Amino acid sequence: MAITYAELLERQEENRAAFGRMLLNWRRRNGWTQYTACSWAEEVGFETISYGNLSVIEQGKAGELRQKAFWQLGELNRRIANEEWGPLKDQAIKEKLKGSVPIGDNDYPVWTPLEFWACYCGLREVPDAFRTTPAPTIGQRKAAELSAKWRNQLRRVVDECALDPSDAITALAAEACEEHRKRFYAVLTGFGDYKPEELAPLWIEGDLYQPKRWLDQWETAHRQPRKPGNSKGKKPVSA
Repeated sequence: MAITYAELLERQEENRAAFGRMLLNWRRRNGWTQYTACSWAEEVGFETISYGNLSVIEQGKAGELRQKAFWQLGELNRRIANEEWGPLKDQAIKEKLKGSVPIGDNDYPVWTPLEFWACYCGLREVPDAFRTTPAPTIGQRKAAELSAKWRNQLRRVVDECALDPSDAITALAAEACEEHRKRFYAVLTGFGDYKPEELAPLWIEGDLYQPKRWLDQWETAHRQPRKPGNSKGKKPVSA
């Protein structure tokens, strides 16, 4: 389908945002942090995109990218496709590189700088495999911290609103969909913490998970301003 230059300019921000999300989805799918590529490149001795630049690109805030960025992404992609890890000694980085997949589509399974540039400009679609964002990888410690944080929010609202704990937990659990309600109830009542694999399908975006949304919806409902009572006061004395 033909597209004019004016149409490209009109959709420029949208295209750049889609490009950034693609890189974010690619990184998360590979289980990388924003520092993984830089640490790998520094130890082995090749040039790649900096973590600071990667961060602003992922957020769609990088503005006009220089040609060098596309060459760096292309080189990174090529090394992944060829499993060309180099003389890498850092075991943690080695583990992250294992199983990594390159960006590509049916026509070009391994994108070169040209395909990255075309996608950034809106001349090439984001591959289907990188359209949706996988949940961030977290450990059991982080999952336990989130579980404790959500229990503390429940206790705080119960105290501040003078609610019956049993009724409050029952009402809060009802905010969750039926599939996750039983487990949500167990975590709220202290019968263990969420596991990382349980939180993955509950992830929404950023640091937001469904349990937090359920809690916020429930808290908002209990903090609605009450209507003024119909208590009778003294009638004003007429002059």
